[in-house]
Amino acid sequence: MGIYTAAVISPKGNSGMTLLSSHNDDSTVSFPDIGFDFFYNGTNCRTAISVSGNSWVGFTGAAEQLKINRRDAGADNIYYAKETVNCRPTFRIRWEGHQSYSSWGTLDLVWELILFMVLVIDKIPNTGTNSFANPVLGTTALTLENSKSYAFIPGQEQGKAYTVKEGSYIQTDIKYLIADGSDIKHWDTVSESYVKISELPLTAEKFQTYGDDICHKERTGLVSSSPVLKIWSPSEELPAPKITQTIVPKPIIVRMLEDVSFSEAYIQDIANVVLTMDSIGSGIIAFIVSTDSGVSWKAWNGSSWILVDITNMQDVKSKGMSAAELQGITEAQWTSLGFSDKKIRFAWYMEVSSSTDILKLKELRINYNVI
Repeated sequence: MGIYTAAVISPKGNSGMTLLSSHNDDSTVSFPDIGFDFFYNGTNCRTAISVSGNSWVGFTGAAEQLKINRRDAGADNIYYAKETVNCRPTFRIRWEGHQSYSSWGTLDLVWELILFMVLVIDKIPNTGTNSFANPVLGTTALTLENSKSYAFIPGQEQGKAYTVKEGSYIQTDIKYLIADGSDIKHWDTVSESYVKISELPLTAEKFQTYGDDICHKERTGLVSSSPVLKIWSPSEELPAPKITQTIVPKPIIVRMLEDVSFSEAYIQDIANVVLTMDSIGSGIIAFIVSTDSGVSWKAWNGSSWILVDITNMQDVKSKGMSAAELQGITEAQWTSLGFSDKKIRFAWYMEVSSSTDILKLKELRINYNVI
């Protein structure tokens, strides 16, 4: 478990480390089992990590996935060490070399990589390529400087969608519990819900015995409208945590409160309906219409107008007309709806499934034919 901090850390040097490779020009060498599970793009890489004399790291074998001044360089020495930080295992790689393969003994390119995952730059001439093959997001260009460290923070589980920020991770044991009113609850994997373990107050022993390693975003089993997330760690260096919760709105049915009347004698019938919308992503919008001031509602199914139950959200979603279907209804099809009172109102179902979805109905315009 890693917690990001903006504090830059310094390289530790090669003292006590194991020498893996020396005078490495273009060779790729592999590290032994790092001793714990490390995921990159859904793959457990604990026995698959390699490094090249041309200054790159492959997490899944001989693939150039992290490039640190990558060019035709040379590594005088490549080291590794299994270490423990705040009771958590880490694996540190140290690369000492030079930007040009012909400059043996001139150390102008020196860096360390700590899993989980911090890149520490000792020296870098920035004459080559700095980039990261970022799962889900594609290649991320890196801006690296001497005497700086950079944290690679996964945005998705199993090493995907990383954010790269100057700073580091603090490796530590972190435990989570929920204060649900006066009850203390943890996540039960069998029932897939929060269950009570005790009542307040909280103690370190309760965290150590029942605390969750992962903060579960689900609310199943919680009663309070304002449950409180409790976080515990034995580390004295733990920074103040920041919890970000992204909320996706529930599906909704929006309905017009008044009719649109076209009782003027010169209006003959509806020609078509035109929508102006912003729609990005997988959002769903489905339209229904009423000609009796909202008593009953209908949708065109391609061959006829069918009744829709506006009190049943699923019925509106499944039977309602898409934006394209609504705008494709012809004059004759509108006439077949029947407008004895020459009035109409609309309602529509809206649903988004992701926080990145955009779904906005900006204008609904009815065009009429006139006599």
